[in-house]
Amino acid sequence: LFSAATQGGAVMSHADTIQAYYAAWVADDLDTVMGYCTDDVVAINVPIGPLRGKPAVRDFAARFGRGVTDKRYEIHRILESADSAVVEGVENYSKNGRQVSLPYMSTFLFRDGHICEWRDYFDLQTVLQQLGLPLDGSPPARPAAG
Repeated sequence: LFSAATQGGAVMSHADTIQAYYAAWVADDLDTVMGYCTDDVVAINVPIGPLRGKPAVRDFAARFGRGVTDKRYEIHRILESADSAVVEGVENYSKNGRQVSLPYMSTFLFRDGHICEWRDYFDLQTVLQQLGLPLDGSPPARPAAG
C-alpha cells in the first residue's frame, strides 16, 4: 500500500484517499476534505493558478462551493505510484441552476499519506460556456436598472 492515511484503522491506498476526498467534497464537508491535506498543500487549477496552504485552499473551495448542488464524479481511472496518483474523470454539478459536466484530469502528490499537492487540468472555456459566463473572463453583464 502506498499511503499512511487511515480510515477506520485501515491503511488507505492513494486511490482510497482520493475517493474519500471526493466523497467529502460531494457531502459539503470541507473539514474532512482539508483533513486529507497537508498544512502546506498546494492546489493548482492549471487554467487559473496556484493556491498555497490550507487557509487559501479552504477559502477558494468555500467560495467556489456557494450555489453548487448535485455534485457527482465519474471516475474513469486512478493510476497510482509510491508518492503520486493521476485521476481521469468527469466532474458534474449544478451551479446557480446551470448544469456543468466537465472532463478533467488531476494529479495528486502525497507526503506521509496526505495530499500535499494536486493539479486539476480542465478546459476553462467549457466551464464558462456551461455557466453562461463571458468566454473572455470579463465579469458578467449586470441587468439594467429598471
